[in-house]
Amino acid sequence: MNTVTENDKITGNIVDKSIKQKEQLEGYEKREFPVDRFDLEEQIQNVWQTKDDLDAVTERIMEDTVYDSMTSDQISNVLIGLSELHETRMWKLWKIFETMIRQKNSFLTDEVTMGDVLDKIVDDAGEDDES
Repeated sequence: MNTVTENDKITGNIVDKSIKQKEQLEGYEKREFPVDRFDLEEQIQNVWQTKDDLDAVTERIMEDTVYDSMTSDQISNVLIGLSELHETRMWKLWKIFETMIRQKNSFLTDEVTMGDVLDKIVDDAGEDDES
């Protein structure tokens, strides 16, 4: 198998992940039921996947001794794809967070900090667990 084919597969996988993430975002924007801390937790875990993706690419670049190394152009394409994928994951995470804030907006005032908002969400989650 040649290097170009392997690199095209890596790039294709990243693009496929990005497209899948964008399709999922459309579903979150149209959701009619509330999001909860489990949606937020799931999306936080998805964002951590970016690190695993970067580790895989780094390993491929650093340890590719069987085939010719990736060209700088191929590396750039992979990194651009990862950047877009990460941006999509972060956008989805932010949308879920914003929705949770809107759902809990009865406690918000002009002087509330982001820490106050997170504390309120955690407190509410604790109350749900006790029920």
